[in-house]
Amino acid sequence: MTISIEYLAQVFNSTIRCMTPILLVTLCASVCSKVKVFNIALEGTLLTSAFFAYLTQYFTHNIVLSVAVAMLIAMLMTFIMSFFIVQLKGQPMIVGMALNTFALGFTTFLLSMIFGTKGTISDPSVKGLPKINLPVIRDIPVVSTMFSTLTIIDYAAFALAVVLFIIMYKTVVGFRLRAIGINESAASSLGINVKRYQIIATTLSGSMIGLAGCLLSLGSVTLFIQNISSARGYVALAANNLANAHPLGALLSSALFGFTKALAQVLQNTAIKQQLLECIPYIATIAAMAIYNGIAKRRAKAIKN
Repeated sequence: MTISIEYLAQVFNSTIRCMTPILLVTLCASVCSKVKVFNIALEGTLLTSAFFAYLTQYFTHNIVLSVAVAMLIAMLMTFIMSFFIVQLKGQPMIVGMALNTFALGFTTFLLSMIFGTKGTISDPSVKGLPKINLPVIRDIPVVSTMFSTLTIIDYAAFALAVVLFIIMYKTVVGFRLRAIGINESAASSLGINVKRYQIIATTLSGSMIGLAGCLLSLGSVTLFIQNISSARGYVALAANNLANAHPLGALLSSALFGFTKALAQVLQNTAIKQQLLECIPYIATIAAMAIYNGIAKRRAKAIKN
């Protein structure tokens, strides 16, 4: 395997493409954390939105409608999750795992019923998200490779991280959301309708998972595979913890996991076994969480002393 500048540019491009779905889901997890709603249903929401994005594109061939449907489906699932947790006082872990299990079974059932398969569905007539070639960058040799085959949603993911940071830390609405996460009782005493803010914030944040679902089934490849989310929702939870629920921190943590996924893809043509390569992102997740927890404990111990 020859390593050159062009090769490194391809790795960078692959890292971005692997990173952006995780980043979008991590941003959703960040919003949920700020309003004190533990959302473990990220995985099921991502899987369902990816399926309906492909399904809509398959029947309508309208990419705008496909993205809109994916966002609406994701928002519906996050609304159900938040309603059960906030309004009905359900256990977040039980509600989240129930939605994840339902999503896997539901998409598998629809895949079998509509397409007559339980594995992969791909159709040449289904067009994916259009690729964006920036005017100046596309003429620069190495840089053009770094940013090739990216979609508008890939670029939007980075913009959303900045926008979310501004909303959370520079606006009154963001102050109220963070106040809820810090102390619900104190926020309520200020006249903030805590439950309403929690449900609305988590529901709207679900739209970002819908965008991530579009990237999975209509982004780099145009197909749907059973369980296409492949634990990205759980990886996003880890990325959110590493970022301490900060939108800009999510850029760095999701980049780490995006790189490990890209590395696994890059090393496919080497002598390393495929099964081991598939473990790389999850090993990195465990290692990153272990390091993060170790640093957090040391800081807490230093503060006490």
